[in-house]
Amino acid sequence: MRTILCATDCSKNSEAALKMANALSKKLESRLLVLHVFDLNVALLTPLSITYAKMEKEAFEENRKKLVDFYKEHLGELKNSTKLRLIVKENAIINDAIIDAVTEFDASMVIMGTKGRSALKDMIIGSNCKVMINKSPCPFLMIPPTADKFSIARITYASDFEETDIHAIDWLVKSMARPYQAFVKIVHVNTLDWEKGEEQMQWFQKILLQKVKYEKLGFELIHSDNVSDALTQYAERGEMDVLVMLERNRKSIASSFVHKDFVKQMMSKTQLPLLSLNKSIFY
Repeated sequence: MRTILCATDCSKNSEAALKMANALSKKLESRLLVLHVFDLNVALLTPLSITYAKMEKEAFEENRKKLVDFYKEHLGELKNSTKLRLIVKENAIINDAIIDAVTEFDASMVIMGTKGRSALKDMIIGSNCKVMINKSPCPFLMIPPTADKFSIARITYASDFEETDIHAIDWLVKSMARPYQAFVKIVHVNTLDWEKGEEQMQWFQKILLQKVKYEKLGFELIHSDNVSDALTQYAERGEMDVLVMLERNRKSIASSFVHKDFVKQMMSKTQLPLLSLNKSIFY
């Protein structure tokens, strides 16, 4: 993982995301980019006016100071390093700025907090997270403000026995699990009959173990009529440090559950770090 991009609004609620991004970048020996996006909000002024130019310059300086102060408060003094860069961008549409930065700096992962500094900011941040789940061109890690553990020992991957799951698990093992020597539990919520679910789990396990070589893999089948509730209850057992889900837009052959907006549902339900992988990443 060459570059990790942490997008922050510099609020208390994004502190955990910054700390996770810093911990991951150190463990994976990645470059860390910390991005703050602001909206100049001067709709009545023309970009060619002197007043606009002055306001733009002052806004960049003010937001740059805000970002530097936020970084220093939570991670200490800035060091001269090619592995760290603080970036300030102006854009009224935050997720557009984040995606542009991913492309510009060839980021391997985006990390964001799931909450903002106020109820209104919560709505904006939540909306941006949902857009990023759909559009992020790289893995997207969402960190709740309550997160207080920034090491990864136990990863749960929610599988639906698709071919893309194998590619995603292979990426997960190589990029995150192996560097941490983390245990990866592959969980499937079976909404079909018990016997058919067991057969599918055995079939998937056999194929996966042929293609993904990692000694710390485990499997668990959960029988439930409600996938979202079953995964939420599983998360509440406290047996994982991060939940990984593939963003799916169609009905799977292995389940009666239609996956539309499923990752978004889990984002609002769980207080665990949630890593979203878009299927397009693996094709």
